[in-house]
Amino acid sequence: MKGEAPPPARGRATAERLRERLEEGAVIAARIYRNLLILLHTKGCVTIDTIHDEAARRLEREGVPSAAENDPNRGLSIRWDSGLRDAVYALIEHYTAEHLTPEDVDNAVHQARRAERARTLEEIANVPGVSFQLLAEKVIEYCRLPKEPGYDPLQQESTGVRVALIRHFLSDRLEFIGVAKRYLAVEDMLPIVQHAIGPRAGLGKVGGKAAGMVLAHKIVRRHFEKSGRETPFPLGAPESYYVRSDHFTEFVQRNGLMDYYDIKYKPISEIRRSYPVIREVFKNGQFAPYIMRELRDLLERVGDSPLVIRSSSLLEDNFGSTFSGKYESIFLGNQGRIEQRLEQLIGAIAEVYASTLGPDPILYRRERNLIDYDEKMAVLIQKVVGFRHRRFWLPAWAGVAFSKNEWRWSPRIRREEGLARIVLGLGTRAVDRVGDDYPRMVPLGNPTLRPEIEAEDITRYSQRIVDAINLETNRFERVPLADLLGDEAFPDLHRIVSIAEHGMIAAPTSSRFAAEKSSLVVTFDGLLAGPFPAFLREILGVLAEAYDSPIDVEFAFDGRTFFILQARPQAERIQASEVAIPEDTPEERKVFSASRFVPTGKVADIEYVVFIDPVDYGRVSTAERKSAIGRLVGRLNDRLERSRFILMGPGRWGSNNIDLGVRVRYADIHRTKALIEIARARGGYTPEVSFGTHFFQDLIESGISYLPLYPDESGNLFNERFFRESPNMLVSLLSEAVEEAETVRVIHVPSAAGGLFLHLYMNADKEKALAVLGPKA
Repeated sequence: MKGEAPPPARGRATAERLRERLEEGAVIAARIYRNLLILLHTKGCVTIDTIHDEAARRLEREGVPSAAENDPNRGLSIRWDSGLRDAVYALIEHYTAEHLTPEDVDNAVHQARRAERARTLEEIANVPGVSFQLLAEKVIEYCRLPKEPGYDPLQQESTGVRVALIRHFLSDRLEFIGVAKRYLAVEDMLPIVQHAIGPRAGLGKVGGKAAGMVLAHKIVRRHFEKSGRETPFPLGAPESYYVRSDHFTEFVQRNGLMDYYDIKYKPISEIRRSYPVIREVFKNGQFAPYIMRELRDLLERVGDSPLVIRSSSLLEDNFGSTFSGKYESIFLGNQGRIEQRLEQLIGAIAEVYASTLGPDPILYRRERNLIDYDEKMAVLIQKVVGFRHRRFWLPAWAGVAFSKNEWRWSPRIRREEGLARIVLGLGTRAVDRVGDDYPRMVPLGNPTLRPEIEAEDITRYSQRIVDAINLETNRFERVPLADLLGDEAFPDLHRIVSIAEHGMIAAPTSSRFAAEKSSLVVTFDGLLAGPFPAFLREILGVLAEAYDSPIDVEFAFDGRTFFILQARPQAERIQASEVAIPEDTPEERKVFSASRFVPTGKVADIEYVVFIDPVDYGRVSTAERKSAIGRLVGRLNDRLERSRFILMGPGRWGSNNIDLGVRVRYADIHRTKALIEIARARGGYTPEVSFGTHFFQDLIESGISYLPLYPDESGNLFNERFFRESPNMLVSLLSEAVEEAETVRVIHVPSAAGGLFLHLYMNADKEKALAVLGPKA
């Protein structure tokens, strides 16, 4: 044995402490003795073998036989009989008094109690049908136990109990559990159970979006804590509350809405027609009194902070099925009397519930063989990250980032370095296709590189409109930049804007600068010149490594803290091997070419081309007729189900500005093999590169090739005769579409080209795409 004997006083104090603790915790005495034995061994006071051998010799001197002695069947590991166990315990008490402190005894007792509670917790969690409420109470009890110095839950807690709790509270998807069990401890469940809303005897979860946010925040925080490095911004997670998935079931049953769920088996055209009615029925559904009380308590807790009501279905944000943008998210100003705020809150929750029956998510589930899955919707209620500026509430900046860059406009950009879309204000403008406005696209390995070079182009392709919550009108609004800024100081503005003067653009040289509002251009040059790109890239790398998958992350910055809002596996385009461009094709067989923002891929054997010329579309006089064209595209998508076709049309497919592109949703285009956005010099349309929007993620997941086309740029080919003079087959496919035939042309390629088909070749490295006519492959 090492070291000198301690002063008798300390030894007596330690022995007295041990007797007290053993009397208090008789049920866990064996665990206490075991912990002390391990502590004596690891501290080098006395080895386990020494104590065992000394106990055996003591029994031998006292003439007490050991059951293990002379047993020919015993292995190297001896199971103690009662006599040997009592002798070992006596020696543990002796050596504990001699070598350890009362604090060591307390820590051993805390460990024993924690281990016993963990065992109980795991047993309860594995009982079929155990209620959320009972399990939550046990989690709270466990987390109240004292922690000894140096306690590491991921090392000292049972993996089994973590898995059981993840499965009950967060997700039962095996891919998620496989990642989460390595990072989430029991204590990480505490904020969830304390902020969960649902039936007391229920069994619901908080859903995929909430689970992904909780896990991502823990992974990133743990990474930086272990590294010992400071982050350029403090890390935060938004204050969140969780309406569990079991309340969704209760709501549907309480309001007699189960009959509507058979609609998921109906034709998509019927779903489109029925969904507006279903949404209104859901929004007027009744909530149980106890839920109303809990939601009212929530509103009293958060005060008048603006809220975002987000979907968090059980299938959402999972490997292979992210459901990006498929369900509703609703911003609430949360101003006024609490009764009014409560009505708005329950209406928003009901609208999120109704979105499970929308055409896009139903079609998405069908394509992934998930249509028969009992999809339950949880709801994530969060304080909107931001601050008050004048009458508006918004973050300084927000966006979405991807660990794999599927869109590279320069050979200096590498796919594995990632990409971000950043906007001033709410991040909705970064993930949705918007009107005549642009986020800043940032290749994170080369953040100052941008597609535009000239000051005029940088200004043209910059953000002009800001999404924010107007606290006076209590509404989500789109606000012109100058109107939003006013004359008051705006946090971080010097890192957000540049100043356009005398044909030049330059970032402010300090946080205090004076410039006309009309000269400000949102560039984020100041932000991108600092540590932020490397910081964001590191976050993406850490998460991608943990998930063993490319990842995408939504984020926001409130002027002080960087918040992770969402994290999920990134949809990846299958990387095609190098595609050879058939340069020797006769000119008469070339249909169109492109030389900007070209991906790599090949679309062969195209039988139909649905073509909407931007100039013709611009002549359509009313929004109703333009909306009708979008609906017509959806019908063609259904009619050409068994054919290989591509869509070619103006500006921004899927834009919320109907004047800039055909308004369609995923369910209207999901069968096309390629989506081509045309910018004509005389039509005024400029395709926004879609990468990073939910719209673009849909294209990637569905294997739809995307290509912007600039027919009037020097060096590009566009065969006007093919598109204008080929027979229009629209009316023969859809007899009711006579009026739309003036704008929408459907070309049956073999009929127009003597039996040939259209083939599209795209090579990103050469920045070239070419569509040619040729025999069927």
